[in-house]
Amino acid sequence: MSTIESNLKNQPIVLISVLSQPVTTPPPSVLISTASSLTPNTSSPAIFHDDKPIEKYYKKNKQILFEFDQIVKDIRFQLNEQLKCLEQRIETQLSILSEVQEYFRRRSDVEFDYAKNLDNLHKQIGQRHRAQKARRETWIFQSIYKLWDTIVQDTRTHVKYHTIMSDICGKYMYDKFNEIAEDTRRMFMKCKSVGLASHEDIYKVLNELKSTMKTYHQYQSESKQAEQKLSNILQQIAKIKSAKKQKTMEKRVEKRQMKYTETKVKAFKARNDYLMTIESVNAALQKYCSDDVPDLIDCMNFGFHTSIAKCIQMYLSAQENIKRGRQITIETLNRAIADLDTIVDKQKYLEYYSSIFTIPKRIKFEPHKGDEVSTVNAQVLIRDEMQSRFIQMQNRLASLKTENDEIFKTIEATEQSLMENITTKNSDVSDLFKDLNLPQNNSKNARKEIEDYYVEKFKQYTLSSNLISRLQARHDIMQKALGATPPAGAAEDNNLISRPIKPKQIGRAPILGRPRLFGGKLLDYIQVTQQYIPLIISSCVSAINRIGLHNQ
Repeated sequence: MSTIESNLKNQPIVLISVLSQPVTTPPPSVLISTASSLTPNTSSPAIFHDDKPIEKYYKKNKQILFEFDQIVKDIRFQLNEQLKCLEQRIETQLSILSEVQEYFRRRSDVEFDYAKNLDNLHKQIGQRHRAQKARRETWIFQSIYKLWDTIVQDTRTHVKYHTIMSDICGKYMYDKFNEIAEDTRRMFMKCKSVGLASHEDIYKVLNELKSTMKTYHQYQSESKQAEQKLSNILQQIAKIKSAKKQKTMEKRVEKRQMKYTETKVKAFKARNDYLMTIESVNAALQKYCSDDVPDLIDCMNFGFHTSIAKCIQMYLSAQENIKRGRQITIETLNRAIADLDTIVDKQKYLEYYSSIFTIPKRIKFEPHKGDEVSTVNAQVLIRDEMQSRFIQMQNRLASLKTENDEIFKTIEATEQSLMENITTKNSDVSDLFKDLNLPQNNSKNARKEIEDYYVEKFKQYTLSSNLISRLQARHDIMQKALGATPPAGAAEDNNLISRPIKPKQIGRAPILGRPRLFGGKLLDYIQVTQQYIPLIISSCVSAINRIGLHNQ
């Protein structure tokens, strides 16, 4: 997992801050026995008050709803800004790509004039960049910027190009850059629709949260009213000395008792639904900001750097055939191509715009006046129903996770097919020195079909992962409320529910050969070797433990 993704997950979730800050005295809690046990003297229902009531103040419902709507508005604004930022990122990439394309077009024009004109080109490009430096402050976060800069700085040494190089720069490479730009724009629009779908999913659960919050406060109010009415009638009975009148009042007490119990059950269920929905919303926002946004960037950039690398390799092939002795230039550009890394680009970009892509604050529980319980709990009145919901949710989670794993396997297979489509394009121009004809590229339609299927699967995977994260949050909080022992009928394969989710990389470029352990990328090494602790490391630790520690 990249550093930026870890930072995103460790950020405090700024989701929604609708917690009331208590500042009045809530009515004391009342424990009431059944009305049927009433007697004229000592058998009246007992009313127990808290010994030391806490002075608290609770926000009014209108204030809570207003603050909640404002928070939802802020989240909506942030999500929209993220899409604008991603669009700006694509435009930056295409702007840099356009500059590279412009470079090769001009290079073709000045090729016949050799060193003098090439030197003028170098100066023009440098001046252009300095003049627009303020508008290009984010270029340094793109690895293709280093490639472009390397090419421009090396222009003065390219004074021996001839007609073939001019033809390559002005025709073949120019067309390929147009194709890359077209592919990039098309991929961005498809991924943007995925992002909008994720936004709609988040807005849906936020609306659900608002509904459950309203229901919770409504039922809490009804419960408090029923409690007050019951308390009042009990006080009236206590003042009545006539046994006949007390007998008459018993039916009213029973009716009030039933009403109180009914409203209390509704209040318990509403509070649990409210708390679980809060966890679900927080999980959805956490999942979107820490996983979906990086995955969305990976999907938008899928094949972008590879396509550019293949295009530049065409340029390198011409260099090798024209001047074998220019080994230094070739090595420099090869290093620039090797540095094309979508993961590093994404990490730098997210770090630069950390204020936009940070995870919102967590939504907290907004208690009703007098309600001090802030956790989901399995009250006796609703425990059976909660156990039933828990079993259904656990079984559904197991099914969804299995389905999600299969979708990701399909994504990996599709990525391989799409990458094969990209890498099969011939970037070797050696044949141009024998026959000035390149093979026709007939894979464009095939790529579009694979792209459509790939983006659709990516959308399914993203939305499914979001649903799993929400259900997992509800599952965990219900499991905690029900206790350590799962209820009878729960999913047998509990490991499938509680197993840790391994990091999954969208749009990972193919790894050629065996990665180096020292001087290479550790994640690539682990992926290829499946050794989370390299053998040489475990061997050294074993030797130190066996020899070094015993000789101290």
